[in-house]
Amino acid sequence: MPETSIVVTGKDNFTQAVTTMRNANQSFDKDLSGLQRKLDAFNRTKISLKVDVSKAQSELKAAEKQFIKTGDAADKLKLEMANQNYENANRNLKLVSSNARQAEKDMASLTTTVSKSENRAGSASGNSGILNTLGAAGASAFLGNALSQVANTYVASAYGEETGTVFSSTLSGAGMGAAIGSVIPGIGTAVGAAVGGLVGAIQGLSAVQQKKDDAFKDYYKNLYDTVTGEQADSLTNGSSLAANRETTKLSFKTLLGSDSASSEYVDELKTMAAKTPFEFGDLTSIGKTLLAYHYSADDSLKTMNAVGEAGSALGLDASSMKDMAAYLGRMNVTGKTTMEYLNPLMERGVDVYTALSKLPGVTGKTNEQIQDMVTKGLIPGAEAAKAISDYMATTYSGSMEAQSKTFSGLQSTLSDTKAEIDNSMGEGYNETRKTGMQNEIDYYSGDNGVEMQDAYKKIGQYKASLENNKEQLERDALSSVMSGTIADSYSGSDHLSALQEAANDYKLAQANFYDANKNDNTAGVEEAGAAMGEALARAKAIAQNEYDGSEGAQIANESAISLANSICQDSSVNDSWKNAGYSLAQAFTKGLKSGLTTGTYTVTINGDEGAAENWLENSRFAYGLSYVPYDNYPAMLHEGERVLTASEARGYGNAAVVKISGNSFVIREEADIDKVASALVAKIRRAQLLAVE
Repeated sequence: MPETSIVVTGKDNFTQAVTTMRNANQSFDKDLSGLQRKLDAFNRTKISLKVDVSKAQSELKAAEKQFIKTGDAADKLKLEMANQNYENANRNLKLVSSNARQAEKDMASLTTTVSKSENRAGSASGNSGILNTLGAAGASAFLGNALSQVANTYVASAYGEETGTVFSSTLSGAGMGAAIGSVIPGIGTAVGAAVGGLVGAIQGLSAVQQKKDDAFKDYYKNLYDTVTGEQADSLTNGSSLAANRETTKLSFKTLLGSDSASSEYVDELKTMAAKTPFEFGDLTSIGKTLLAYHYSADDSLKTMNAVGEAGSALGLDASSMKDMAAYLGRMNVTGKTTMEYLNPLMERGVDVYTALSKLPGVTGKTNEQIQDMVTKGLIPGAEAAKAISDYMATTYSGSMEAQSKTFSGLQSTLSDTKAEIDNSMGEGYNETRKTGMQNEIDYYSGDNGVEMQDAYKKIGQYKASLENNKEQLERDALSSVMSGTIADSYSGSDHLSALQEAANDYKLAQANFYDANKNDNTAGVEEAGAAMGEALARAKAIAQNEYDGSEGAQIANESAISLANSICQDSSVNDSWKNAGYSLAQAFTKGLKSGLTTGTYTVTINGDEGAAENWLENSRFAYGLSYVPYDNYPAMLHEGERVLTASEARGYGNAAVVKISGNSFVIREEADIDKVASALVAKIRRAQLLAVE
């Protein structure tokens, strides 16, 4: 192979990192310590599980004796549960024991690796350092990763995750490069560390960019889900609101006598809801109450306004205001004024005596005199209701407007405003959707619906027959095994011999169980119980296989396969069907770059406006620019970066001259020489271009 010489310039910025890695050869010992701790934990768990197994075994033995003594079904169930507990405890013990043995094997293997590494270190010509040995053995990656993790922890804690990622990746790359450089003659640890550190830094920056990209994808995916979810919620809420409004209009049509009067009244309530702290639903409830008590539409709106003013001034909730309207309505419709109607109003803060004193014939009366008139029925109900309503409207005038400007009032008004927007979407949806629903009703109410009902009934019968057949086969298989007499359903079955064998095994295990229990042979009881359970499990498996081979199950399977194939073939006919869902999913795989390259941007640099192409061109050089292509080249710089003049760039890093001779490379096989050399040349050339040209 011809000799290849490459002269490069390099600057060792990683001596301290290499020294630190050479002092980190205790990693193997730490791993051994960790394995030992794991083994100790397994052993402690084994002791605890052995106690559990012993306890479960005693409980199983007691349950067996009890069942033999009584033969009771409840005791049989307890026996089966005790047997299951014992098996679970035994299984857990075996699992922990297996893990403990594996930990011992891992310790032995790691000890052997350390020994081999030390032997190779002793035989290396002219170099006995632990780092060179690790590099030759291929373990330097492990050491570099360990150091980078430590670095990431401390640096990220001090400067944040982004800086920690770049630093730890640089350190890890330096360790790998130093190890390779120390085992390949002619390269040297320093140059290897420099190249490795550069590669690590690039990888670190790439990792940071990947995290930014992932965060950006999550951000706009969540934003997409939020806005589409809100729109879906608006449609659901709006459809419900519109449906309620439609029902409300029908109610008011009944109370007011016409569609036009109903629509006009509802519009008034909507306006009142938008200007007051009351929500539309509260107003419709109060309005229905007043109209039911024979108020006219205009009078009910006036009374509602009066109740609203009083309620706002007195801090009443919607329920209390509805009650106030109801008591006024009762006075209006009955024509009577009673303390039964007045007391609830006074309890809520309304001065009804002052209100009634405005009536002719009541003016100048004391409260006691007014109360006496009320008791004697001398004050007409309709007049009293109007007087109280007028009093509330005058006395508490402006309270609703003031209340509407409070936080709670604004919140209520905003809620009503948004509800109206949702209602508009709901109205549009409902009106259009009603046509489709009516078509559905017409379709399913006619001959098609009758035919579908008949078809669905047959489908239900077919599915039930499959389940019944499956359950019957399982019952027959279990009975065959436990009784020893094969059921007729298996007389001509391919599983006949297997079922007979399971029955024989069960019978033998049952006999062994009773014998072992009689002789107080715990091990024999356990073995026989396990054999009985295994025979019954085989019976269930035989039943499942028998069912799967039945004509009904085969038809169901063929039908499912046919349906899947039909859907697949039909969906592949048109590209829009084939790509359904895929295109949207792909849209969410795009990162920051797709956002930057979408649309037209104008960037002003030093007073000059440049097209987006110039700005985007610069964004491609996140990892450096080997040379400035023309004067006044625009660049986006970041804190901590270095900008060199042309002469500084040419002279930067001229600290070493290295000669690499390819004819002395010895790695695992000859083919590796070209691979390593090519990779090193490419990396070093890249570093040279970034710093020199």
